[in-house]
Amino acid sequence: MSRIDLAAARREATFVTLLEGRTATVSTLPALIRTTVGRYGTRGCAEIVATEYGDRPEVAVRRMVRARSLVAAGYPVSDPVPPHRPAPVPPRPDDRAAVANAAA
Repeated sequence: MSRIDLAAARREATFVTLLEGRTATVSTLPALIRTTVGRYGTRGCAEIVATEYGDRPEVAVRRMVRARSLVAAGYPVSDPVPPHRPAPVPPRPDDRAAVANAAA
C-alpha cells in the first residue's frame, strides 16, 4: 500500500478547485478540499493537475503557485523537532592560553 503525501494531495485538490473557477480562501479551503477529493479522489486530482501541466503549462504553473500559497497559509507546518544545532567546538589546547590571556 502506498502512502499519500497529505500536503501534495491538498495542493492538488486546491489546484483543481481553482481550475473549476471556485473561489478559495484560507477559511473555505478545508471544505473545498474535502469536496474536491470526494468528487475526484486524490489520484483523480493528481491526474487533472498532470493533464493541465501537459495542456497549458504556463497557466498551470501560476495556478499551482496560488494553490501552494493557499495550502501553506491554511495548513501551517508545525515542526515538533527543533532544528539540529551542532555542539560547540571546544577550543584547542593551544587556544586555551590565548583565551585566558585575552580575558585577563
